[in-house]
Amino acid sequence: MDMIGIMLVALGTAIVVLLGTVRVCTASEVQHPVYPVELSSKEVVQLKRSVRTVMEMTEDDLVSLVPDKTGFLFIGCPNCDAGTQEGQLKWSVEDPDHVECKFCGMVFPNEKFPEDKVMRVVNPVGVEVEYPYWEDESGYKYLFTARGWRAARTYFSTQAQGLGTLYQVTGDTEYARRAVLILDAFARHYPGFLVSADWPHRPKGFVLEPPYPNGGGKWGRWRSDEMPTDLVLAYDAISSSDEVDRLSEETGANVGRRIEEDLFRGAVRQDEFHGPTYGNASPRIYRGLVAIGRVIGDPVLVHEGIRRSRELFRLQFYVDGFWMEGSVGYHQMTMRGMENVFEATEGYSDPPGYVDPVDGERFDNLNLKRDLGIISSASKIYEICRYPDGRAMPVHDNWARFENLMIPERSQSTLLGGVGHAWLGRGEGENQAQLHLHFSGGYGHEHADNMNMILFANGHEVLPDIGYTHTRFRSWSTGTLCHNTVVIDETRQYTRGKEGPSDGRLLAFETAWGPVQWMEASGENAYPGLAEEYRRTLILVEAGEGDVYAVDLFRVAGGSQHDYALHGNADHDGTVELDVVTTPYGDNLLPGVKVRFPQGEADPGDAEGRNPNYAYFQNVSNGTVEDGVVVSFKVNASSVGVRSHLLGQQGAEVFTGDAMSFRRANEDDALLEKFRMPMFLLRKKGYASLKSEFVGVHEPYEGVPFLQEVKRLDITEGEGLAVSVSHNGLTDYFIYRTGPEEGIVKAGNLFLDGRMGFVRERGGTVEEMAIWGGEELQFQEQRLAGSGVFEGDVVAISRSETGEVPNELVVSTSLQEGTTLAGETAIVTFGDGSTRGCRIKKSVSGSLETRLILREDPGFEVDGDGARHLFFPHRRIEGRVSCKVMTTTFRGAVD
Repeated sequence: MDMIGIMLVALGTAIVVLLGTVRVCTASEVQHPVYPVELSSKEVVQLKRSVRTVMEMTEDDLVSLVPDKTGFLFIGCPNCDAGTQEGQLKWSVEDPDHVECKFCGMVFPNEKFPEDKVMRVVNPVGVEVEYPYWEDESGYKYLFTARGWRAARTYFSTQAQGLGTLYQVTGDTEYARRAVLILDAFARHYPGFLVSADWPHRPKGFVLEPPYPNGGGKWGRWRSDEMPTDLVLAYDAISSSDEVDRLSEETGANVGRRIEEDLFRGAVRQDEFHGPTYGNASPRIYRGLVAIGRVIGDPVLVHEGIRRSRELFRLQFYVDGFWMEGSVGYHQMTMRGMENVFEATEGYSDPPGYVDPVDGERFDNLNLKRDLGIISSASKIYEICRYPDGRAMPVHDNWARFENLMIPERSQSTLLGGVGHAWLGRGEGENQAQLHLHFSGGYGHEHADNMNMILFANGHEVLPDIGYTHTRFRSWSTGTLCHNTVVIDETRQYTRGKEGPSDGRLLAFETAWGPVQWMEASGENAYPGLAEEYRRTLILVEAGEGDVYAVDLFRVAGGSQHDYALHGNADHDGTVELDVVTTPYGDNLLPGVKVRFPQGEADPGDAEGRNPNYAYFQNVSNGTVEDGVVVSFKVNASSVGVRSHLLGQQGAEVFTGDAMSFRRANEDDALLEKFRMPMFLLRKKGYASLKSEFVGVHEPYEGVPFLQEVKRLDITEGEGLAVSVSHNGLTDYFIYRTGPEEGIVKAGNLFLDGRMGFVRERGGTVEEMAIWGGEELQFQEQRLAGSGVFEGDVVAISRSETGEVPNELVVSTSLQEGTTLAGETAIVTFGDGSTRGCRIKKSVSGSLETRLILREDPGFEVDGDGARHLFFPHRRIEGRVSCKVMTTTFRGAVD
C-alpha cells in the first residue's frame, strides 16, 4: 500500500481530546436572517445566471459533485513551464473529472499523463481513501483529480451562498432546497476531510496530528481559511425556509444539527488546534467565529472573534497605522479582512442578561470599528502610499500593478516613522515627483532592502523598486542587489533572526522649506558585525520649470567590497549607457562560477557559495572610472529618462547589464528571459573596514536633460561633503557636515557651522540660502544666521487617545526666545540607539522645559528607567530618552 502523509498517528485519540476541549453553550434564539441582503434587479439577474448550471442539475448529480475528500491547490502542469506557483490548472463544473492548463491547454489526466498510481490513507473517521496520481521521473506526484476536488469545494460553497441569497431576495424555495443539499453534503463529508500539507513546488501530503501546518488545512489553503463562512451565510439565508426540516424528514437525520455541529462547530474545533493567530489572513477566522456565533446563537464565539480582532490591532500595527509587515498589499489584505469583521459584528447585541465569562463584557448595538482608535490612521495607509500614477508603492512584497489606481492630486512629503519609510514629494497633477527612502525592519514579507531609494518623476518610476513576485526567481526580487542600495561583500542584508531587529534609524526628515527638502537614515543593523557605517542622505531640489533633481550621499564603512546598485525602469523596455568605455565582461557578475538557477519561489538557487543574485545580473559589460561617471537610463518609446551623475570614484569598476523584468513577464516563468530591464553597478574594493562615500545627483528629465554641470567640491577644513549643481542659469551649492556634531566645514567660498547648508546663485548673485541645524552659513560675502539645534531629554508624554490632551513631548530644555519648531521633525533617540521621528505642529516654551505639540501619536511612553513602545513591535527599552530638533532657517535672514 502506497501511503501519503507527513505523519501517521493514532488520530482518533487526538480528535477525542480536541472535542473534549470544546464547550457548546445553549444556543440563544436567533431571528434569521442575521445578515439580510438587498440586491438590485440587475444583480438578481446576474446571480441567477451564475447559479444556472447548478439549478439545471438533478439533485443526485448535484450532491455527487460536492467533493468528499480534501483536495490540493498547488498542482502544476507537467507539460509546460508557464505561469507561477504551480497555479496553472483550472477546473470547470462542465467537465468535473478533468483539469486544464490555462497556458498550454492540455487536459489532465490523459494518456500521456495518466493517473495510474494510487495513494491510500486513513481519514479521521477511520475510512481508507484513495488519491490517484501521475508520477514524473524524479518521483514528484501530480494529483490532477485532487486539484479538481479543491476547486469544486470552492465552487460549491460559493454556489451555496449565491443560492441562499437568491432565496432571501426572491422567496423561491427551490433555491433554498439546492443550498441545503450542498450544505448537508459538506456537513456529511467534513469530519472525514484530512488536513493537507499544500505548498508550491513541494511534495503534497497530509498532517495527521497537531501541530498542523500553516500551508494547507482541513478546509482551506491556509490555516486562516478554516472557517466555511460562505456556507454559514448560506445557512443563515435559508434558515427561515422549511427546507432543512424537509431534508431531515427525507433522510431521517437531524440535518440542522449536522450542519451546525459537524460542519460549523467542527471548523471551530479545528481552529482550536492552532489557537489564536494574528497574521494578515487571521481576520478570516475572526469573521467566521463571529458569523457562526451569530447564526447559530452562540455569543461565546462572537466574543472570541471580537477579542482576537482587538488584539490584532493592539499587537500588529505600527503607531503610524501601518501593518507590521511593511507591505501596502498585505496591509490592504489585513484591513479588507477586518472590514469584513466589522460588517459581521455591526449592530450585534448579546442575548438578554449575557455577560461573557472570559472578558466580562456584554455588547449592545456594537460598533467595533468606532471603538478601535488605530483604525483612523490604518484606514488611510492604502490611500497615502501612492505613486503619482496612482499605483500603491511596491515596497516589500507588494505588487506594482496598474490596478485599483488612486491618483493623488499632489505629492506631499510623508514620514511613516513607525514602519520605517519616508518620501519627499513635490508637484501637482501630471507634474509630481517623489523621492523615497526605506529603512524598515523585517517582520514578514520583507525584502533585504534597507536604505533603498526610489525615484518617481515625469510619470515614471525611473529608479524603481521591483515589488512582489511568485515566479521561481523570487529570491532575486527580495535580495539586496535587486534594490537601489549598497551591497557589502556580496552578501544579502540581514532582515531578522538571532541578531535582533534589523530596523534602520531615522536621523533627519527636514521638509520645513519647500524648495529643498531632505531626509537621512542609517541601517547598520542590516549588516550586523560588518557595517560600521551605513548611512544615506537624500535631498529633493526644485530646479524650476517643473524640474527636480535628487542629491544622494551614501556613506558606507565595513567589509572589503561595496557595490552601489541602480536599476532602470521596470515597466517598459529601456537602456543604460555610460560615459565610461566598457567591454564585455561575461554572462553575469559571477564569471567562471557554476550556477544552479531556482526551480521554485522558495529555492534561492546556488552559486558555489557565492550570492546567486549576482548571477541574475546578466549580459554584463564593465569598465573603470577615472573621474566620475554619468549613468543614463532611458525609457524606450518615450522621451523620459534619468541621468545619475556619480562623482569621483577614481579606479572604481562599473558594470552594466540587464535582469529579468517580473512586471512585464506578468508572473509567467516562461517569459522571464524575454522581458528584461537595465542594470548598473559601481564597485569599490579594498581591505577590511573599507570606507566609501558614494556622492551622486540623479536627474530625471523629459525630452532634454537640464543639468549643465555637477561637481564635487574640495573640503578645505573640517569633515564634510560639498557639491555644486548648475542648471537653468542657476548654480546650487550643498555643503554637509559628516564629522562630529560640532565643528565647521569649509569648501571654497562655502562656510558651514551646522549640519547642512544650501546656496542658490544666479550670475554671481545669491538668490536663496538655507541652513539646517546650525548657527551660520556663509557664501562669499553673504551670511545666513541659523537657530542651531534644540535638544534635551524627553521627561513626559501626552497622547490624545488617552484623554482631552494633545499629542506632545515634554523636553527638559527651554527653547530660545523667538524660535519656533513648528514644521520641524523631532528625532527621539532611545537607550539602545533606535529612533522615532515625531513631526511638530507647535512648540510652547516654558522657563525650564518645552512642550512639543505633535501632528501624530508619539506611540510610546517614558518613565524614570526608559521607554515602552505602545504599538508594534512593543519594545521596552531601558536608558535615556533624548530629543533633537534641527532648526531650519532660509533666505529671509540673508544680510
